[in-house]
Amino acid sequence: MSKLDIETLISQYGDILNSFFHHMSDMFFLMSVEEAESHDLQFRYVLMNPAAMQVAGLTEDAYGKRMEDVYPEEKASVLKSMYTKAVESRVPIHFTSEGDVVGESILSPIFNKEGVCTHVFSVTRDITERKNLESRLEYLAYHDGLTGLPNRRLLSIHLQNAIAKAKANAEMVAVLFLDCDDFKQINDTLGHSTGDLFLQMLAERLTSCVREGDTVARLGGDEFIVLLTGIQSRQQVEKVSKRILLALQKPWEIEENTFLCTTSMGIALYPHSATGGDQLLTNADKALYAAKAAGRNQYHFYTP
Repeated sequence: MSKLDIETLISQYGDILNSFFHHMSDMFFLMSVEEAESHDLQFRYVLMNPAAMQVAGLTEDAYGKRMEDVYPEEKASVLKSMYTKAVESRVPIHFTSEGDVVGESILSPIFNKEGVCTHVFSVTRDITERKNLESRLEYLAYHDGLTGLPNRRLLSIHLQNAIAKAKANAEMVAVLFLDCDDFKQINDTLGHSTGDLFLQMLAERLTSCVREGDTVARLGGDEFIVLLTGIQSRQQVEKVSKRILLALQKPWEIEENTFLCTTSMGIALYPHSATGGDQLLTNADKALYAAKAAGRNQYHFYTP
């Protein structure tokens, strides 16, 4: 179809085309292609459907105008680059735009009988909701849904990285395995909703006790892991462990209920207790049971 044919089609059947596109959620842009004296390609708005005008923030006043005339320089430059690529490649190209609205576009060049590209037809689909869902699912794959802390999968990644870094720098890594001494009683007497709020507050207290580069993770139930990196001595770990126990001994006030709940903690050190992440977790768990057997509300280092 020639350039004249397209312009005639729009002038004669513009109302029909607008009616056809009106109820479509996808965005349609038809741009004419011109070559400037500098051999730079120029693109002018010829036709848009209502969905396109709404998202782009344009009206029919944009018809006949260039991208540079209706958009800020940076945005116009990006769009112009993609349209130019479609013309020069002579095949449809895919383009995803980021921002408040994430758009997935197909830009198709249109040629006349002489093989000259006269227009580019763009179809853009709003995939913002899909992208948000993908991001949410990815987040949930690596984080605990209740507390927002890293889950076992992300903890494993952090632990592997911490061990590799400690090995390179001749440092230690500490794994602190915690659980509450009376969590079942909280659920049984105050209800599971209070128990969930307690776990969320517990996560906040734990996070406040460590450095930004350390990791606080939830394995499930009332089991939490604190991963300390860049450790030079056992005394550093003891200092943090005492800080955690003191923080968790303070009264808990949840939904007009005030109560106390102590915590026991098992500690395993790399490379003294184990040389791998899984073994560190296992040994810290064994040390936790030793802390509980010794009277609870205390920490215990794993010893072979």
